[in-house]
Amino acid sequence: MGYNDGMRRREFILLPALALGASARRLCADHHILSLNPLIVNFDLPTLRGRYTEVDDFYIRNHFEIPQVPEPYSLRIEGEVEKPQNLGVDDLRRFSRKQVGAVLECAGDPVRVASLVSDGLWEGWPLGDVISLVGPKKEGLHVHLIGHDGYARSVPTERAMNDGLLISGLNGRPLVRNHGAPWRALFPGWYGNDSVKWLERISLAPTPLPPVGNTYMEVRQTPSGSVETRPLPRVLVNSVIISPADGAVLHRGKVSISGVAWSGSGKIRDVQTSADGGKLWRSASVESSASQYDWAFWHAEFRFTQGGPVVFVSKATDAEGNTQPRLRDPGRVDSYGNNVWNRVRCVVV
Repeated sequence: MGYNDGMRRREFILLPALALGASARRLCADHHILSLNPLIVNFDLPTLRGRYTEVDDFYIRNHFEIPQVPEPYSLRIEGEVEKPQNLGVDDLRRFSRKQVGAVLECAGDPVRVASLVSDGLWEGWPLGDVISLVGPKKEGLHVHLIGHDGYARSVPTERAMNDGLLISGLNGRPLVRNHGAPWRALFPGWYGNDSVKWLERISLAPTPLPPVGNTYMEVRQTPSGSVETRPLPRVLVNSVIISPADGAVLHRGKVSISGVAWSGSGKIRDVQTSADGGKLWRSASVESSASQYDWAFWHAEFRFTQGGPVVFVSKATDAEGNTQPRLRDPGRVDSYGNNVWNRVRCVVV
């Protein structure tokens, strides 16, 4: 079984929990199923066909067991609002729908060809419209998002009103259970930890939910030894070399390398590539993305007249001038926001 054996992967992740049994061990390595409960599944970037990740291949990062959402579907909006309400499907249909192409990335994604990152065409209702219906009070500075699985996150109300979406569709299809049906939150340009799935309740409050330790926090150790924490930023600019694969044996002559790049702060402006570990650089050809939140495809060519080991490197820069660093900040003691240069080691013969 190889990476293109997509049907078996899809069948596997749809199996009832009691039916997983012995096949789980056999499928995990080939399909990068990192955990069964909660379900965590990488997306294999080399299988990408077209701009958007197929729904059945889209990465999954759950925190608890997938819930059974009772029908009829209802979304409760409460807290610091004038008119708390339960909204059903018919209530939501009064709002104009919006489509946006956006990369969704897990904050702890290690960033490699099998990663917790995917790009999709999302469709739903602006959260600002939905929340405005209930009359938010000025005291409601934070929006608490609570899922049917018990997972909950807080975001500033300003972000929810300006950037948030209540999603019910992905890639032209109704949202499926693995990805949060009947609806989930989405914040284009931000890490996926705030995009709560199976959304049950939205509550406006004066303060955010208390943090769970340092989960989804940027943690730094200062020179004095003290520890500072702050919320994670927008998705950091990043790139991945999809081809050639790490460890590939290449023939002398022309060699093409290609990959994707993305950022939560704007479109990709430039991708630099190297074949000597980052000493000499050349610009890649970058295909403009449809949305500022979509990933961009890039490719570059090198010519080799001699054999030996090569180290391909990519680094991207976004429209705001943010560039991938060579090394991770040594002061960081958390595991989030990984965006150092991407490296692939090959041999030319």
